Amino acid sequence: MDAMKKAWLSERSFLICCIVLGAVQAWICRYPRIPDGVSYLDIGDAYFRGDWAAAINAYWSPMYSWWLGLALYVLKPSVSRELITVEVVNFIIYVVALFSFRFFIHSVLRERERDGATADSVALNDCALLALGYGLFLWCSLVLIDIGGVHPDLLLAAVVFLIAGFLVDLQEYQPYWKFAMFGALNGMAYLTKSIMFPLGFGFLAILLFSGKLSRRRIQGVALSAAVFLIVCSPFIVALSHAKRRLTFGDAGKIAYASLVSPGAPQKHWQGESKGSGTPQHPTRELLKDPPVFEFAEPVPGTYPVWDDPSYWNEGLQWKFRPRSQIRVLLQSALAYEKMLLGEAGLLAGVLILLFLGGDVTRRAIASRWPLLAAAFLGILAYSLVLVETRYVGAALVLLFVAIFAGIRLPNDMRMEAVAKYVAAGVVATVLLSVGGLIAESVYTNLAVGSDPSGRDETRAALGLEAMGLRPGDKVAVVGYGITNHWARLARFKIVAEAAPGPLAIQKFWASPAEKRDLAYDYLKRTGAKAVVAWDPPSTGLDPRWKSISDTNYYVYFFSK
Repeated sequence: MDAMKKAWLSERSFLICCIVLGAVQAWICRYPRIPDGVSYLDIGDAYFRGDWAAAINAYWSPMYSWWLGLALYVLKPSVSRELITVEVVNFIIYVVALFSFRFFIHSVLRERERDGATADSVALNDCALLALGYGLFLWCSLVLIDIGGVHPDLLLAAVVFLIAGFLVDLQEYQPYWKFAMFGALNGMAYLTKSIMFPLGFGFLAILLFSGKLSRRRIQGVALSAAVFLIVCSPFIVALSHAKRRLTFGDAGKIAYASLVSPGAPQKHWQGESKGSGTPQHPTRELLKDPPVFEFAEPVPGTYPVWDDPSYWNEGLQWKFRPRSQIRVLLQSALAYEKMLLGEAGLLAGVLILLFLGGDVTRRAIASRWPLLAAAFLGILAYSLVLVETRYVGAALVLLFVAIFAGIRLPNDMRMEAVAKYVAAGVVATVLLSVGGLIAESVYTNLAVGSDPSGRDETRAALGLEAMGLRPGDKVAVVGYGITNHWARLARFKIVAEAAPGPLAIQKFWASPAEKRDLAYDYLKRTGAKAVVAWDPPSTGLDPRWKSISDTNYYVYFFSK
């Protein structure tokens, strides 16, 4: 009883620590900025104003947009408060993920009670496993995924933790309502990110074989599959109707064609990549040198090119080429190596405990194959295309929790003390990583960087309003419009861009004034009232360019 009380008191401290650290990071990042965020915000608005044609999107999954759209619909924040509202939503999702993880780690603790100790070996005590678990949660949510990013990965992690918890529970106890919940959660995961549709069938297969194969288990998994498809079907039907073809989403196809083979650009694809297919309705290239593209219609939103990439890339084909796939797999392996070496204390702790545990530990870890299989399913899926820390954070947590839950040490006091010190060392290194992230965030928010900050975006939006632009006005940009949150905040629409891409921007500003003037003329023809640029070199500016508020943004208003 004392041990249980001690574990409960320790867990309460861990929960408070996680909430405080999450709140600190959320406050520091209260002006978040990430390219995908504009698209999710635009789609969220479309859902809540009933614009289904704009809302149903084959590239961006809807769940995160629903969260954002609901918050903005209810609170109706001002321009200066919109990004702060978004970060409040992210913090709420963080807390949901924390308690989803709590459900998962308690499922693991209950499972350990059934096979935790023998006469010769003992598992890590509950306090140590909880400390390691919550340390892993902090590493996943704050370091790998980042609460300051406007993307659905933390929301997906919350759902994955619940799926993992039910997967563990259903190995032994098999109530039908838990099977139904397992299927519903997999459906919610798909609505959060489309890659989870094929992975959902993988999770169902793991569930089927994770316990004794009986009639009840087969019926339960069939129930899970039915509920999974029921939850997924409305969105799949809506997507397929909008696209006039059967699809559960185009994000994977576009990403594979761009990042693996045949290497087509995700933006402004004109069919130039060999074997990439024939564009059905690409963005309109108005000028080649310097490159100028127009995309005002028919896609709505702040930046149509990225609000619905599936429309502009209709006709794009992916190709399986062994050499390209091997190249990407090697890049993925290096990305995982960098991730793990970046958390060397965690890796060292795992290796020490594996060495001390010997064969008993390895057998105990292997017995947790359902969790390991679920983790490797996510790890492998992203390895085929692109590995980013925020994509695989939840999968890595499942992997390491399965390992720590399987640790079995010789049953003596010295080994127990060693295990405590190792666990403490792992948690300490994770907290150092979190502290380093917070310090880096503080520096990034205080320093003047090469990229615009959230404050810059807000000031630019307010500054352009003060200079005469109004919501709904058409504007153009130099560079990719994907990085311009000011347009979203002020409700402008970017309809054209010149010199998309870092190298193109450099070439644009270094080109003769006559070429730049030609580009401005084509941008004006699109109906844009002004063109905006971030941090242009003084050599490329002329008196027509005006500084926007207290930022490095500049605007050039077209005369009527």
